[in-house]
Amino acid sequence: MNFLLAVSSDKYSGPTLRIGSQIAKSFKAKLTIVYVGPKPKELFAGKVSFARDSLAKWKIYHPGIEVLRWAFNDLQSCGYLNKDKETTFDPINMVEGKDRYRMVLPSRNGQEVDLVLREGEIIDQLRKECNEQNYTISIIGGSKERNMAHDLIQYLPTSVFVMKNVNLKKKYNLIICVDDSSATKRAVRFVAIIAKQMGMSVTLLTVSRNETFGQDYLESAKSASSHLDSLKLSYDQKFISGDPVKTFIELAGEDHIIVMGASTRSAFAKFFLGSKPIKTLQKANCPILIVKGE
Repeated sequence: MNFLLAVSSDKYSGPTLRIGSQIAKSFKAKLTIVYVGPKPKELFAGKVSFARDSLAKWKIYHPGIEVLRWAFNDLQSCGYLNKDKETTFDPINMVEGKDRYRMVLPSRNGQEVDLVLREGEIIDQLRKECNEQNYTISIIGGSKERNMAHDLIQYLPTSVFVMKNVNLKKKYNLIICVDDSSATKRAVRFVAIIAKQMGMSVTLLTVSRNETFGQDYLESAKSASSHLDSLKLSYDQKFISGDPVKTFIELAGEDHIIVMGASTRSAFAKFFLGSKPIKTLQKANCPILIVKGE
């Protein structure tokens, strides 16, 4: 598996980097740290490409280099990257590719770690990055911009993990929203991996607007519990009648990670009617992982 983790600064991205790297470690995934910054005025005025800037000037023209250096140091301090003479951050080791610069590092966990620098509009650049590799999950911070996470969910081809209100001092547990979504089975598999590796408790939550539960919902709930049973994972299973989004948010509070399958509605329907994952993302006060089907 390949995970993409977007960072913006040491001030705002610390919790996203720490928890995101732990999640990647749980999946034994290759991790790519990406910084996307605006194009400097010098590049616009002179129409100069990345390749024509000398590496010696990067610290002046490319603040993203310092953000990636911070990410490197943080991954070393938490033990994700090796601390040795061979594993060092040196911009001269960054290799130019199509619209990006990339440095490859060996991690302590035997997985490769990439540090990538891009310039331009963030959603466009993350989409381009997704075209470079077959990423499974994109991990982003909980942006204060109302439509940022919504657009990333809509336009990135990966599952999206939004780190809203992350607090490293909290002990997080998992709530998996089980319904008839085609992505629910994959979401349950993701939850099982995270729970097993990170020691989080799991709640399987099925919510129906009516007092009765449809056969598709019941079958999905049975499949989810069977999968966790097969892995000998303990869990709590709840069936609740009510508004799905309100129920997800109330049960999750601020100390759970919500996991949901992505909506199967068309983009047109989502625009006018919304979807449970997007509405939950907008209103929840905790991290949320929206899983897209395979």
